[in-house]
Amino acid sequence: MRVLLLFAAMVMPLAAGCGSGSVSPVPVTVKVFLPGKPVDGAVVTFLTGESGGRSASGRTNADGTFKLTTNRTDDGAPPGEYAITITKVEAKSGGPAGVDISKGDYGAAYGQMMGAAASGNMSKVLKDLVPAKYGSATNSGLNRTVVKGEENVFDFDLK
Repeated sequence: MRVLLLFAAMVMPLAAGCGSGSVSPVPVTVKVFLPGKPVDGAVVTFLTGESGGRSASGRTNADGTFKLTTNRTDDGAPPGEYAITITKVEAKSGGPAGVDISKGDYGAAYGQMMGAAASGNMSKVLKDLVPAKYGSATNSGLNRTVVKGEENVFDFDLK
C-alpha cells in the first residue's frame, strides 16, 4: 500500500503538467489579405515547435478574419512561438475541393482526389488560391509569438 501511495505521489504532479490542459490558450485574432483584400475560406494553422505542444487553427470568414481554436472553438492559442501556414485550395474543375463522404458523395471528384493522394501529387486536382509557399511552415516566412496578457491580433497581407 505504501508503495502505491508513493507511486501516486510521484506520478500525479507529472501528469498534471502534461498535455494541452497545462497551459491555457489566450485569445488570438487573425486577419488574412491577398493583396490588400480579405481572403474568405483560407485555413490558417499556427504550428508549435515545442515537444507535446498543441497547434491552433481556423478558417477565415468573408472579411478575412477569425479567432484561433486549440481545444474549444475560438479559445485561442497557448502562449509561445509559432510557424504559420495559410492555404486555400479549390478543385481544378472549379468549386470547393471538399467531398462530403458522410452522405455517400464519392463521385468522380472523390476518385480523382484519392488517385492524386495515392500518387503523392495533389496538384493534379487542386489549385492553390493563395501562393503555395504559404502552405509550408518551412517556406512561408510567417512566424508569430502569442503572449499572455497582450492583445494578440495578427495581420497577414500575402503577396
